[in-house]
Amino acid sequence: MSWVVSNIVPILIVCGAATCSMLLFALMPRRVSGLVFGEEISSPAALLVARSWGLMIFTSGVLLVASAYHPEIRDAVLINAIAGKLGFVLLVFAGGGRYLARPAFAMALIDLVMIALFACYLAG
Repeated sequence: MSWVVSNIVPILIVCGAATCSMLLFALMPRRVSGLVFGEEISSPAALLVARSWGLMIFTSGVLLVASAYHPEIRDAVLINAIAGKLGFVLLVFAGGGRYLARPAFAMALIDLVMIALFACYLAG
């Protein structure tokens, strides 16, 4: 745990930058959905939700990077990031084998690592 606490700034920058990559979902939702989930977005409402989801995840990534430099917001940002990432992980795993061979599964595993790092920091 002490390793995580002493290296939290670079951890937050790397994890935040990776999380920010989901801005692509807001900009190109059809393409990213096909790549990540192997599913097409067909309705205007689903397109709106996908864009909104991508923008919210991007914002979470920006907050992770900001919290690297502003410790006063760090705990709240990490709790929010854990909640969002845990939700995604559980939904992907609840899909059974549906996403096992898709990038969504690898993304869920990476999010699990981030969750563990954030939880270690909060526990330390």
